[in-house]
Amino acid sequence: MDRIDAMRLFLRVADAGSFSRAAADLSIGQPTVSRRIQDLEHQLGAELFHRTTRALSLTEAGQRFYGRAQDILAEFDEAEAEARGLDQEPVGMLRISAPHSFSKLVITPAIAGVLEKYPHVRMDLMTDDTYTDLVTEGVDLAFRLGELTDSALMAKRMFVAYRGIWAAPAYLERHGAPETPDQLKDHQGLVFRQSLQGQQWVLNHSATGEEQRIMMDGRFRGSSGDTLLQAAVDGLGLFIGPDWLVCPHVKSGELVRVMPDWRGADLPLSVVWTGGKLRGKARLFVDHMQEAFSQLENVGR
Repeated sequence: MDRIDAMRLFLRVADAGSFSRAAADLSIGQPTVSRRIQDLEHQLGAELFHRTTRALSLTEAGQRFYGRAQDILAEFDEAEAEARGLDQEPVGMLRISAPHSFSKLVITPAIAGVLEKYPHVRMDLMTDDTYTDLVTEGVDLAFRLGELTDSALMAKRMFVAYRGIWAAPAYLERHGAPETPDQLKDHQGLVFRQSLQGQQWVLNHSATGEEQRIMMDGRFRGSSGDTLLQAAVDGLGLFIGPDWLVCPHVKSGELVRVMPDWRGADLPLSVVWTGGKLRGKARLFVDHMQEAFSQLENVGR
């Protein structure tokens, strides 16, 4: 088996998390997979996997080799495609991870255009509001909201979302509309349940740039943006959230803007990946999503 095939097998085993699953995917025997990985480790002079009875995981050397192997294979596949005149015809599976609400409202509607344009591409979308381990889960691209903390990943900032304060008309009829940050303390704040002492809302005045930090809490908490959004629509309190999330409910009249001169801290959206520069179908997908993001409406500016 040549080095290219060996690297492909290594990546398949790493993504599958076991020799047996990789063997089943490839329709070859598990002993054959184990022997070929051992041969590769012997050639490299390094162990690539921690082997236990319960799990298979990458060693430090394996993690480094994973990123390099991805880059090498991407370069090889691109060179092969160009030689065949297929550089505009990406093929294969693209695995993506993104927060649940963002996937439902933004990414999923845009995927149809990608699949129509590139008929040989398949897509696997994982929706998870926690950070996904790209190597362990075999993810090619992950979309992440907020400031990034993992400096080991390659990243590209796609856009920055505006955040406003929103409420249902029925809630405002019962409780009145706050006009200043201090008045927010007299209202029900819809906050994440992970915030045991409430949630700090960082607000900025759109004209003066003045910043106010208000600790918000209320009788209802939720574990996801979708849950808090629905609670706001149902009139349970005030919700601070990005415009792409509330847009359908603002258009329908279910939510209205509160304190329009004040806005929450902006919410950046980035795409992250392992290895070097984006290539192939991953690059084409990011370019497509960049265009889709440019069409997002700002409903509260």
